[in-house]
Amino acid sequence: MKAKKTSGYSADLAKIYISNETEVLLLSTELQKQVKWVDKKPTDEVTGYKILCGIPDDYFFVKFDKKVALPKFGSLIKLKGLEACEVEKNVYFKAEDLEEVK
Repeated sequence: MKAKKTSGYSADLAKIYISNETEVLLLSTELQKQVKWVDKKPTDEVTGYKILCGIPDDYFFVKFDKKVALPKFGSLIKLKGLEACEVEKNVYFKAEDLEEVK
């Protein structure tokens, strides 16, 4: 019998990879636009934005559905509403917003 694997994004899965105590550094200076692709070609339709973050010994991208305000490069941040999704051997993250940790 195979274990049933949940699909889609989950906050519980995100906590497995990035706990609330994990220090997250902002490694982007600006948002990267994510665009819709049709027939293997990019369109002008923006579907979201992403940033690069770093944690001890690893880094990862986080997608946002809307524009978010970024603090300066290298700032400690907290990702609000963080969720993760596993696709084969990859983990993808999305969040609702972020804030600088002071």
